[in-house]
Amino acid sequence: MNQTSAPIISINQLNPGESAVIHNVGLGPETDKRLLAAGVHRLQELGFVPGERLTLMRRGLGGDPLAIRIGTSLFALRKAEASAISVQRD
Repeated sequence: MNQTSAPIISINQLNPGESAVIHNVGLGPETDKRLLAAGVHRLQELGFVPGERLTLMRRGLGGDPLAIRIGTSLFALRKAEASAISVQRD
């Protein structure tokens, strides 16, 4: 990775319509600690894995839930779940 690479951020920091590549799925500094390891494992099973491209489609009223597209699938994630997914903007 070079110095001109985009920073690694949480999905929560994306704007609707913005795409990014998943960097990591796991408990990070922004992750709500109530999100158990089982929740992280579930996200990985759904396809939230490093290297996958996603798009934040929209946010619900108040910003929760987030509608996220991976490939042809659309998922609704709470902000607490989304905080476990770090991404890099395109």
